[in-house]
Amino acid sequence: MESVLSKACTIKIQNFEGPFDLLFHLIEKNQVNIYDIPINEITDQYMEYLFAMQELDLEIASEFLVMAATLLHIKSRMLLPDKKEKQEEGIDPREELILKLVEYKKYKEFSGVLKEREKEWEKVFYKLPEIIDFKWEEPILDLSAEELKNTYVGILKRNEKKINRNTGKMTTIIQHEKVSLKSKMREVVRNLLNKAFVRFSDIFSLKHKSRTEVITGFMAILELSKMKKVSLEQKHQFDDIIVHKTHDDSFDIEEDKIAAEN
Repeated sequence: MESVLSKACTIKIQNFEGPFDLLFHLIEKNQVNIYDIPINEITDQYMEYLFAMQELDLEIASEFLVMAATLLHIKSRMLLPDKKEKQEEGIDPREELILKLVEYKKYKEFSGVLKEREKEWEKVFYKLPEIIDFKWEEPILDLSAEELKNTYVGILKRNEKKINRNTGKMTTIIQHEKVSLKSKMREVVRNLLNKAFVRFSDIFSLKHKSRTEVITGFMAILELSKMKKVSLEQKHQFDDIIVHKTHDDSFDIEEDKIAAEN
């Protein structure tokens, strides 16, 4: 039986590739559970197949006969168990045969998958890669001195057209406007020296000031309010902001004093 599993033989007897194939056919034909083989019935059918075979090849027939002997031995053990086997509970004489049949079934199913793949890939044609003998040779240009000169002059003229002539006239590209918070605080103080109040838009208007100056001026009045030098009033939302001078005798201060406090 071991030789049947390991031998790679494709010779068939009555379309069966060895005794395991015949035995597996009988199991499927009778629709029995491979783990619970009715050994009496399967053995009788197996022997009928052997008696019906004609013109047997001796080498292959011996393998079928070995399987027949194995089945008869298992059948006899199940019908007339030995005394030793009675003492050993749970031993099934079919166990070794079942394990080999399960293994055979696994390989048989897998071989069917391989056959399907073989049929599928028979329709595919392959082309082996070709070795292309291709040698690249750098072309040699036969140019005269006059032609080289004309080519060089042409390159210079082409590059000259790409040069921007206005680059030398540009002295300043872009400079970020720098506005000092201290200078805007001084500006608010100067406008309030001789007044009780002043409108924010009178000092910082977008018509006369840049956006940066207006924003810095707004920060300046907030800083002065924090220092309690001015008070701010806005009656309604989006109305103009009124900047009032506080009643403080020390409001008339020097510009450097504002800078020191800030």
